[in-house]
Amino acid sequence: MQELMFLGLFVLALGIGWFLGRREAIKVGFMVQPHGSALDRQYFIGLNYLLNEQPDEAIETFIRALEVNPETVETHIAIGKLFCQRGDVERAIKVHQNLLARPNLSRHQADNVQLELARDYLAVGMHNRSERLLEELVENGSPLRAEALVDLVKVYEREHEWSQATVVGEKLVRERAEFAVTLAHYYCEMALEPIRQQEVSQARKYLQNALRADSGCIRAYLLLTELEQSQGKHREAANYLQRLAVTDSDMVPEALSLARSGADNGVLNLGEYLDAAIDRGPPMIDTVLARADDMRPTASISDVSRFVLQHIQSQPSLRGLMYLIDLHLDHVDAKGKENLLILRGVVEALVREKHRYRCTSCGFLAKRLHWQCPTCHGWSTIRPLKGHETAKQHH
Repeated sequence: MQELMFLGLFVLALGIGWFLGRREAIKVGFMVQPHGSALDRQYFIGLNYLLNEQPDEAIETFIRALEVNPETVETHIAIGKLFCQRGDVERAIKVHQNLLARPNLSRHQADNVQLELARDYLAVGMHNRSERLLEELVENGSPLRAEALVDLVKVYEREHEWSQATVVGEKLVRERAEFAVTLAHYYCEMALEPIRQQEVSQARKYLQNALRADSGCIRAYLLLTELEQSQGKHREAANYLQRLAVTDSDMVPEALSLARSGADNGVLNLGEYLDAAIDRGPPMIDTVLARADDMRPTASISDVSRFVLQHIQSQPSLRGLMYLIDLHLDHVDAKGKENLLILRGVVEALVREKHRYRCTSCGFLAKRLHWQCPTCHGWSTIRPLKGHETAKQHH
């Protein structure tokens, strides 16, 4: 079906291009007669190939039939795009290279062709060639500068050249403000090596640049908290934890181990921290269960049970149910404990099957957090699922 759709669009594009090309050729005197020409014959030969289910031969014939002139350049560009979308990038490259070699292209047409050729190279991993073409578009002040920057930053991202990615990203964010989210992650990537090398000041600088780019960058807050704790700067670490919770309470579970360390060091009241996150609700089940754990030394089992039950009634959660089972295991008779253990085994098996995160862009499901989606490659698009959302996975 996809192949038929491609061929249908292809024939339509070529038909329009053929008509425009012939009209232009007649107008400038290239064709003495509008009918019965070699161009007509090539076109009908191509249709014959198509009807005989020989699409490759048909495409080659159509391309030969389609004259390149100012009115058919856009059609040729569209043909190259279709080849690339179809996965035939080598042929797309040939089409775009052939176009770019034409001396009679306008500036706008030449820039369009150059951008598409750069994208072809990017698609097949020829990053150096793609980079050269894109840099030329950027440096020459092309109207397609913003689009070229988008593709150029992809080149550096794929090569993990984070320093160059941030340089280009700083330019791009002035054109497209939404790129700030991605730029912040580039700075986080840059911080990882100095963190490993214990170059604290350099790592801190990169992470603060990340927050300058995007004040909502949870990854930067987590890395800064961990960095400051490692340096004994527990109050600074606690400050970053508080900012994280205010920015995005759904991500508090990612910071629980750091929050407990802050509580152990006396700079964070864990109960108050978790209560504040819960009040911003509806809370994540991990936040609720962490608060339940914090309550247990001073509260009765029935109070802890009511607290957890209150939340899993409004947001059903298998992990919440398993917590309740564990809470009561040692407080029932032998028969009751046996039944609870059977129930716990069933619940635990269901929990293991569940995904805990989903990409808001492409729907990719994961059991652990990825800062960049492995499928659509978006940054900060993967979000934790809440109880009612995880339940939907089984419908």
